[in-house]
Amino acid sequence: MKVLVTGVSGLIGSALASELTVQGHEVVGVSRVPATAAIGWKDVTPSLMNNIDAVVNLAGETISGRWTDAKKRLITKSRLDATETVTEAIRQSEHPPTVLIQASASGYYGSRGDEALVESSSSGSDFLAELCRKWETAAAPVTAVNTRLVLARFSVVLASEGGALKRLKTVTRLGISGPLGTGRQWWSWISLHDAVRAILHLLENDISGPVNVASEQPQRQRAFTKTLGTVLRRPVLLPAPRIAIKAALGEMGESLLLHSARLQPSVLSAEGFEFQDGDLEHALRRILGI
Repeated sequence: MKVLVTGVSGLIGSALASELTVQGHEVVGVSRVPATAAIGWKDVTPSLMNNIDAVVNLAGETISGRWTDAKKRLITKSRLDATETVTEAIRQSEHPPTVLIQASASGYYGSRGDEALVESSSSGSDFLAELCRKWETAAAPVTAVNTRLVLARFSVVLASEGGALKRLKTVTRLGISGPLGTGRQWWSWISLHDAVRAILHLLENDISGPVNVASEQPQRQRAFTKTLGTVLRRPVLLPAPRIAIKAALGEMGESLLLHSARLQPSVLSAEGFEFQDGDLEHALRRILGI
């Protein structure tokens, strides 16, 4: 299978490209700064798509950093521009790819307290929810040419050398971690290993529509932090009040750290996907080599 992967230099994209290659697939990577094994966005054309079997669109500006108006515009524009480029190239090709896996995020649902969120749950109303709705809508036109569309709503992806866990690991080892706000908010997560396996499962099986890419065992933030402290053998005693997080990190801190999203991977579970990192402590020990 020949797979086009956008955002190939990112956390998920690089791991996915490596695994696809190991399994004998051909990977065409797309990056804003093309390396030897990648092409640029100007090369994403209908003629290219004629020779592609599947597309995984992971491209987008990082959401880390204070969300100024300019940052929000960049976050939104980068995702919509990339998705529209991919979508138009697929629609105008003579032999379109059979599947597009379009990245989205758990932010689609907004902050929902203790509610269990399945793929049919309604969307939220904050910045991330609106962003995800626009992102998913931008990919919808590919269904007109019978390209199967999967909307992969990623939860927090845990990896040793990138993403949220890298920062959490640092503050925990310094002994300055603890409950954020009340600590009762739900954090949905998945290991990078299982996230890549889930994408491969979606490529290989006839699954369409939204899919929660999240572990079956979301954790309350307080419990997540305590488990990480146990694995790293560090105390987790210093709480960070909501007001301090909002003052230091603004809207980004509130959305990423304080909002509650209790995702259930209903589609993956129903379609026979088996998590290898289902238990948080087991996953953290394997990821961190402890």
